[in-house]
Order: sequence, then C-alpha cells, then structure tokens
Amino acid sequence: MAPEPTEKQETVKLVSAQILIKRGKAIHDLIARRAYAIFERCGRVHGSDVSDWVSAESEVLFPCRHTLKDTPDRLVLVAEMPGSFTANELELSVEPHRLMVSAEKKIEAIYADERGGHFQIMPERIFRVHQLSAEVDPSRTTAALRGNILEVVMPKAAPNRVSARHATQSGR
Repeated sequence: MAPEPTEKQETVKLVSAQILIKRGKAIHDLIARRAYAIFERCGRVHGSDVSDWVSAESEVLFPCRHTLKDTPDRLVLVAEMPGSFTANELELSVEPHRLMVSAEKKIEAIYADERGGHFQIMPERIFRVHQLSAEVDPSRTTAALRGNILEVVMPKAAPNRVSARHATQSGR
C-alpha cells in the first residue's frame, strides 16, 4: 500500500470531533434503518440480526483497507481510499486517544432492474473510528493524501512527568 513517488500529495483537513460524532450517529441510523428493511424483506425472521447489520453496513459504507502502525514516537495510519476520493472530500478528527476518518461524495450509478436501466445518484461513504493504543498530540498531527493512499502521522504525546510539587508531597 505504498504511494507512487510521482503522485501529488494533498493535505487533508482536520475537523472538530463533534462534526464527525454527529456524522457517525447519522450513519449509524442509516445502517439501522437498512438492517431493519433487510429484516422485513426476509420475512421478519429473528436470529439474523448480526448478518442483517453486516449486510446493511456493507451497503452504506465502503470498505477501507488500512494499517495502524505503532512506533516509539508516533502512530501512523496508512489507508487505501477506495472510489478515488480527493483530499477535499476527506475529513479527519484526532483526539488524544481516538482518530475518526470520514469521506463522502455523490456518484452517478447505472442500475438495471425489471423496468430497465436507470441512473441514480448515490453516496459513497467511508467512516472509521480508531481507538488509539497510545496518547497522541493532535496539534502536531499531519494528514496527506497521495493518489489513493491516506497517511496520518500522529506524534505521541510527551509522557506525563511527575511534578516537583507532587514528588514533594509524596515524600520523594
């Protein structure tokens, strides 16, 4: 999943966590409604709620191959963005212990059914939440898109040092 060296690198914007939390809730609701529609279409047979949810999720969200590397001084997310998303269509939120990645764009799709072919405008979406294994410094995070590869570099936060006051109070 390494980017081609000749591809142009574009900076990806970082946004407030609240924006992506709201988007995550809206996507969760879309998946829930779709899972219920699948449940109804299959005759309201109980016991397949997990498979209904997974099917709905795969219809609402695009899969996104990624790796999250933990090095001594940083965490690095490398993700392959399907559907040729641009840097302007990607949004990231980085908090000390969480990274959220979101992308959405509208595409025209041609569908064929018993009535023939027709165009439909559909959203392509990516939404991932990563709980981070170490505390990172959001203010020093960088994110870039090169071709279809997103790389987010999150420097680890400096380890908390015991303050001199605390050390004195504890008798050290």
